[in-house]
Amino acid sequence: MIPLSLPRRIAAFLLRYAISISPRDTLDWGHAMLAELDHVQGNWAALLWSLGSAGVLVKHALLSLIFPSRNGPTIPSGGNLFSKEDSMRKPALAITAVCVVASLLFFVAPVFRQAFRVSLFQWQFLLHTDRSRMNPELESILQKAERDHDAEALAFVALRHTQSSESARLADEAVRLDPKLIWVYAIVAVRWPFVPEIDHWVPALERFDPQNALPHLITAEKIDGDQVLRANVTHRAEDRPPSWQSAMAAAFESAKLDTYSGQRKELDRRVLSRYHAGDPELIAGDVCFYGLPSYGFSDSYRYAKLVLVTAQVLETQGDTSAAAEKYLAIAHFGKLLGPDFSARFMQTQQAYTRLAALTAKSSRPAEAAFYSFLADQERQAMEQASYSRCRRFGPNQVARWDADSARRSGAVMLLSGALLFATLFAVFLRSRSLRLNLLRPGRLAIALAASSSVA
Repeated sequence: MIPLSLPRRIAAFLLRYAISISPRDTLDWGHAMLAELDHVQGNWAALLWSLGSAGVLVKHALLSLIFPSRNGPTIPSGGNLFSKEDSMRKPALAITAVCVVASLLFFVAPVFRQAFRVSLFQWQFLLHTDRSRMNPELESILQKAERDHDAEALAFVALRHTQSSESARLADEAVRLDPKLIWVYAIVAVRWPFVPEIDHWVPALERFDPQNALPHLITAEKIDGDQVLRANVTHRAEDRPPSWQSAMAAAFESAKLDTYSGQRKELDRRVLSRYHAGDPELIAGDVCFYGLPSYGFSDSYRYAKLVLVTAQVLETQGDTSAAAEKYLAIAHFGKLLGPDFSARFMQTQQAYTRLAALTAKSSRPAEAAFYSFLADQERQAMEQASYSRCRRFGPNQVARWDADSARRSGAVMLLSGALLFATLFAVFLRSRSLRLNLLRPGRLAIALAASSSVA
């Protein structure tokens, strides 16, 4: 239970502290308020009384720091301190107006406008309620590209279109105009794994880039999707259809894994420059795109486990040569995945460990030491990747810090703008006219408007 005298004690403490920091011309008024506190009925009423009086004293103390010339005895002893409120409102209103005008002048610079849109980019999933609606600037590019038969621009739109059928149609049209853009099929197929055009895209991609594992991973994912649609999902790799195992075997035997991210970046750079596009959503592209099919890593993980078990069976049967080929295939594909995925592909370390043991049994100590070294490197890479995910910032701390600053800046600007608008609107509603709203806002309104405009 709070003692009844505690609010009054707090009230007296607040007033005494406010008097101690207030300018000289407000001391008499402050002591008068402190003496009047004893005559206020009710402890909580006294606390409210002290809060209002202390607020006035603190405001005058702050103004005396900004305008030292105001420290003089401009008010006689026993005068009404509130008679200075009108003159004190003017500097606060001037500061607010200057900050608002300065903020608006920033938008004259195109670089700042683009930076402001970047800071708002984090809210696109909340602001864009209609996911099927296409970006207006992207739609403008599409209209010009179809009119001018611009193959690169059609491919650019195909990689970003919100409808799978239109994305596939534009990809076919772009490749028809420029057969060198056939790699666009792979990216569209990764983004839309259920479009029927994949059946003739994959053979075309295999002819275009026969050493690439990506078309085989796309085929495996389409088989996964067909199983999901038929509600016939199998979690074990050995229970998957033979066509899936054949596609994964072809992927593991491929010489490279190219997701065509380099070609995509060059295409984006040329089209964005050609059409003078400045929308951050178009520049960023698909932020969730990692290059591999959505089931690509999990399929590789499951198939590698199956190959690892098969190799161990061959090893126990004495066929060390075939077992070593299986282990090397796993390690080779783990390296194809690249640094973003290989650190989580633990079968690579297991394959090197088994190769080290296998070569040690075969009296090849140099090879055994080499494979042990590679296994230790994979283990360290996995630990480093796990440690980086646990930290707030990953390896590229500068870029992540910049991104975090942009997110915070966007949030502060939105909140400050909303607070300023809400304050002005509330003051306007409480006033009888717009003129009174501008000339005599309340103290709280001035404080909120000034702080939000500065922010």
